[in-house]
Amino acid sequence: MKLGFSLIHRIDMKRILKNIMIAVLVILSGTSCSDYFETVPSETINLDMVFLDRNLAAQWLAGVYAYLPDETNQNYTGGSDETRGIWTPACIEGKLPWDHCNSNLLNNGSYYASTGYVQNMWRAYYRGIQNANIYLANIDRCKDMPVGERIRSKAEARALRSIFYFNLFKIYGPFVIVYDEVFDPEIPTGSVNMVRSSVDECVDYIISEFDILLSSNELATKFVMEETEKGTVASLDDNFAGNITREVVEAIRSQVLLYSASDLFNGNSYYKNLEDHTGKKIFPQEKDPMKWVRARKAAKDFMDNNPYFSLVYRTANGTHATSIASSCPFISVRDASLGTMNNEEMIFVRTSGDWNIRYTMTPKHVGIPGIPDAQSGAGALSVPLQMVDLFFTDKGIRIEDDPDYYNYTNDEEEKFTSRNMTSTDPCRDKFGTYTYFYPGTGRRIMKQFYNREPRFYVAFTFQNLQWSFDASKTYYTDFSLNGNSGRAKNGHDFPKSGVLARKPLAPPDRAVYYYVSIRLAEIYLNYAEASNECGDIAEAIKYVNKIRARAGVAEYKGMGDDATPTDNRGQQRIEIPLDYEHVRNVIRRERLIELAYENHHYFDVRRWGVAGMQQGDGWVYPTWHTGGEGGKMMGFNVEVDMAPESTSHPVNTMYFYKKVAWETRIFSQKMNLFPIPQTEINVNPLVVQNTGWGVIN
Repeated sequence: MKLGFSLIHRIDMKRILKNIMIAVLVILSGTSCSDYFETVPSETINLDMVFLDRNLAAQWLAGVYAYLPDETNQNYTGGSDETRGIWTPACIEGKLPWDHCNSNLLNNGSYYASTGYVQNMWRAYYRGIQNANIYLANIDRCKDMPVGERIRSKAEARALRSIFYFNLFKIYGPFVIVYDEVFDPEIPTGSVNMVRSSVDECVDYIISEFDILLSSNELATKFVMEETEKGTVASLDDNFAGNITREVVEAIRSQVLLYSASDLFNGNSYYKNLEDHTGKKIFPQEKDPMKWVRARKAAKDFMDNNPYFSLVYRTANGTHATSIASSCPFISVRDASLGTMNNEEMIFVRTSGDWNIRYTMTPKHVGIPGIPDAQSGAGALSVPLQMVDLFFTDKGIRIEDDPDYYNYTNDEEEKFTSRNMTSTDPCRDKFGTYTYFYPGTGRRIMKQFYNREPRFYVAFTFQNLQWSFDASKTYYTDFSLNGNSGRAKNGHDFPKSGVLARKPLAPPDRAVYYYVSIRLAEIYLNYAEASNECGDIAEAIKYVNKIRARAGVAEYKGMGDDATPTDNRGQQRIEIPLDYEHVRNVIRRERLIELAYENHHYFDVRRWGVAGMQQGDGWVYPTWHTGGEGGKMMGFNVEVDMAPESTSHPVNTMYFYKKVAWETRIFSQKMNLFPIPQTEINVNPLVVQNTGWGVIN
């Protein structure tokens, strides 16, 4: 039995120090220690020796950090990085077409308690927890490490442990708390007797750990403070860019309490009867509105305690804008999600990773002479048209509410002509600060891709769009059958929907060093959601408007300062019913757009309890979609060419834009949470299985 795969009983710490060989733990954790130990006989290096040496101890902590989820590659097929997320292609945001991708198991509902990915994720986070516990139990013996560094590093290990628990919570629901215990991997599996804690116990444990860390002031800060003539100036401390700092803890604290208050974990009737062997209920039996009060306060506390974060505003040439009105919406929203050194919005980043996400978002571009390797990828992260339709028009309203939006159905044959469906005009933003595209000679762009909001153009690559990520040349991407990025020339490396995700790819003039996991816009949206749930509609609209102002879409007409006829960019405000339900829908839609392709959608629709929505509500899912995260995924007909229009039969050549179903997905209510791994239950039958998943012997 391997450490962290099955939870086992407590043992004497002295035995751990004598018997656990460091090489074993290095193999289990996949840490950076492996290179060092290649030249050292494994039988000579034990924990005593590791924690007598500052460098080895620091490498151990780096190994604990390695269990943070790696979202830079959604193409998970197994291997050592078992916390690699698959959340973008496993939700309605996207699809990776390759058969070996574990995300496909979630899309077609073919994963179970015995599935490898389900087991690996659980095992990996408990390994991370165990390695954090080992560090906490031993680091004070490392006199080679300065006292201050020991104190700070212990705080980081303690925070990491709680972050691992939160990831277990998001994926599996309530978990088994092992506290400070260290387990011996050599103990037989027959003596396991630990149980899952309840939702409230799990949340209280994580929050209490975070509160202890914040009150102790032992964590570092991300900022270097400098006194100038204009006052205190804060700049990012590159030495702690990827560390767990107090700002990171405060941000994740906001996330934990938001999830705790949400429908999935707050009085959910589906899980009402889930209980352990003693009859103790695992999920809350009733909704507790005070949880939203706590969530709201946590988001507000972050904002009050961290004034040095601010939303990214950039001019058209990428410099800092001095006002909202002088900023370029496209450049601002693009740069907000990029891990650059001057991104004043990013809170929690990953400084390393696989970065394969770039490959999956870059079109293939086969047959273009002289194209550099960096501009040729797999081009396979497909986007269902359901996601395309969620983005607003440039008026800041839904496409179904915009009378000027060009729309069509497959039944309207008379519209299937180049003249009716496409245009050769350039597409610029309405502020005149940015040109989204110029159709090339002989190329036309679908009218549905004109006059959309700036975040739309950040998020997607579509048919005949200029590929503007090469500073020296511009290529046009063709997803039709025989196009440079289509199926005939590229095998499996093409978007099956005819639309490709591209956020958060960076252009060549932006040096990206980090992958942004949490940024200030998320905290604003956390606060808006909790404020609405607490009955403060004015605050909810205020913070949604902060996000919309940056994105260049018209702000909503709210209360107080948000009740003026025009907004911060001089646009007419959009009037909406200021009631709880409508504002909740507005917040959800804003979150799905603003945080698209940042690993939130998968979890948000589940915690809201809407992932199984039978008919689209027009806010979370388009009104024409059925099945929520399941149902038919729609796209363009990539099995036809974009041939020149025929004069004899003008409707037969534009069938690329015929909407077709390219995949049918499965979703059922039990899929809001992963099953507890069957291996764990077989070893420890006191660990109760999640509702709906049953027991497999």
